[in-house]
Amino acid sequence: MDIIELLAVIILVAAIVFLVYYYIKTANDGNIDIKEILKFSPKESNVSNLVDEDIQEKKSMGDKIKYTFKDIDKSYANTTDAFSKRLDSFLDERSEELIESWSLVTTDDLSSLEERYTTACDSIEALEKRFSEFTNATDAKIEDLDKRLKALEDAEKDLEEAEEVAVEAEKE
Repeated sequence: MDIIELLAVIILVAAIVFLVYYYIKTANDGNIDIKEILKFSPKESNVSNLVDEDIQEKKSMGDKIKYTFKDIDKSYANTTDAFSKRLDSFLDERSEELIESWSLVTTDDLSSLEERYTTACDSIEALEKRFSEFTNATDAKIEDLDKRLKALEDAEKDLEEAEEVAVEAEKE
């Protein structure tokens, strides 16, 4: 046998052992008992000792769990409070960075915007007053220009009529 063939056989055997292990593990709900797999049958006295040891081990594990639950600090009993506190501390540390990266509005921004809004409203009222004064003055100037234009048009008509009368008088 060549070294490569030997290596391939070893890999195949390992894969088969690995597959058998996981098959047994899933078939027994994750509990693997080597003695049961190998059909090891100890003497009757040994069986009762093994059962007593299992019960004792389960009791001690239960006692361990009870003991650890009793030792939990009461301040950490409500995990949402602890999570909220950690989240608040994170936000306090990174607030400036978050505001800038998310383009958030702060109370300072809102107060400056309110001031600008108030100034703009006051300016609009002043502008409306000035605009009405401007329109009144412009309307008066337009009326004056209309009167002067009408006077010029009338003078031009009178001049044309006078010319026509003079041209007719020459012809006669």
